[in-house]
Amino acid sequence: MTAQPTLVWIAGHMCDYRLWRDVGKISVHPNTYASITQFDCIEALAQDVVGAVAGPIIPIGFSMGAIVALMMARLAPERVMAMVLSSTNCTADLPERAVARLSQQAQVRDGQLSAIVRDELKPHYLSPATQGPRRQEILDLTFKMGMDLGPEVFLRQSEALRTRPALCDVISDFKGPVLVLAGADDTLCPPAWHAAMAARNPQANHVEIQNAGHLVPLEQPSAFRQTLSDWLTNLKITPKQEIEA
Repeated sequence: MTAQPTLVWIAGHMCDYRLWRDVGKISVHPNTYASITQFDCIEALAQDVVGAVAGPIIPIGFSMGAIVALMMARLAPERVMAMVLSSTNCTADLPERAVARLSQQAQVRDGQLSAIVRDELKPHYLSPATQGPRRQEILDLTFKMGMDLGPEVFLRQSEALRTRPALCDVISDFKGPVLVLAGADDTLCPPAWHAAMAARNPQANHVEIQNAGHLVPLEQPSAFRQTLSDWLTNLKITPKQEIEA
């Protein structure tokens, strides 16, 4: 008997399970929230997630979490049945971002995590359409997630992102279904990047969610959930190997 795939929700840089709070779990599947806080290397993080979940996996990756999902598919292609890649980039770190990360790391070591999270990261992640109390609520939540995770997690995750390999070939070689999700107003990982990623795989579905920037699961959770639910409903997966439940 082939086990039902587990949906593995993988949040991004300085986010945790609260990123998905308004999206909710998909009840027809087993669900689990992955932690990517313990290592400063994307490969080690991916190995840790794969090792923590038994049976077939469908990673739902957001931003850094999607990079980890790609590495999971590279390391354990027989386990990853399908994957969701949201608000992300499959290339190695861009040179200018790699330099900026070193500067941010130095500031965090100097006790300035709150300034980095408040001023440099989250405010640039939202759509102009996200305004009023909703905008402030999301900014407050992302600030709290970042501060709760703390400086050591920031340093590990930042270094993992800075030193990550290019993983675009994983999309090209992947044999299962892929859902590529982008916020139409994402300036951090623009929609064009997502269109290029989806074009690498004939089984990829590409969806742009309107009135969302980088933080799609918080800005447009209903649209994110509906898109994901529809995709899962129509999923046709041929098991890559028999994995006992």
